[in-house]
Amino acid sequence: MKKISLWEIFKIFFIIGLQLLGGGYVILPLLQKYIVEERNWMSEEELIDYFAVSQCIPGIIAGNISIFAGYKARKILGAISAITGLITPAFIAILILANILTTAVENQFVQNAFWGIRISVIILVLITIKDMWKKSVNTKFTYILYFVILSAFLFLEISPSIIIISAAIIALCHSKIIGGKNA
Repeated sequence: MKKISLWEIFKIFFIIGLQLLGGGYVILPLLQKYIVEERNWMSEEELIDYFAVSQCIPGIIAGNISIFAGYKARKILGAISAITGLITPAFIAILILANILTTAVENQFVQNAFWGIRISVIILVLITIKDMWKKSVNTKFTYILYFVILSAFLFLEISPSIIIISAAIIALCHSKIIGGKNA
């Protein structure tokens, strides 16, 4: 793979930042399109792995995954270029729209536009969940683990952190056991 320029990384993440409405979950389809499909900077599996890790560490999911993707492309400078590109559109928009927004929010047209944006974000999140479900919950073990985790969230008064860490440990142990049997 040829060396990716820092400008190219910044430009792609700037474009993603322009389209990013709705938080960290919305970035996944954009990264899928621009980084995996169009530029082949990483595999789909790597993207899902980075996304999973980005949810587990402190910080904004979109920012975390951008840093991981930029780092994969060009190490530290790539990470800096990616996060800078991602946040620049929002920074510019805040500077331009800060004074206008307070009066515009009361306008019915603006309220209707935000309603439409919320619906679009929900659809993007559902599409992402569907795609991640196909790749992540695809064996008898993962189905069982999914329903055990869901039941724990719904019916037990246990911290979500403990449930997530427990699920990760169970999955790692299962992987070691199955991996050992296949060797």
